[in-house]
Amino acid sequence: MKQASTASSFTPKYTGIPSDPSDITGKIVQMVKHRQACDMEDLLEACSSYTWNQVFLEVDRLSRTGELRLFSKRAGKYTVTLPAA
Repeated sequence: MKQASTASSFTPKYTGIPSDPSDITGKIVQMVKHRQACDMEDLLEACSSYTWNQVFLEVDRLSRTGELRLFSKRAGKYTVTLPAA
């Protein structure tokens, strides 16, 4: 008797992760360079093709590497700037 194949040719594609992570980085850095200072809400609006988590995680990563600075203005309100030269 021939055994049935259990392998599937279906490969799910997870669309929650951008295909090119540099796209979100470039968009964030470009906006902050253009405006000098940017509220997180403005970044979230400009990066509407990404989730809140993706934008915040990238801003967090960029601030930890020194490429951007993240400031708390007041409870729940953040501003992103370029680092001081």
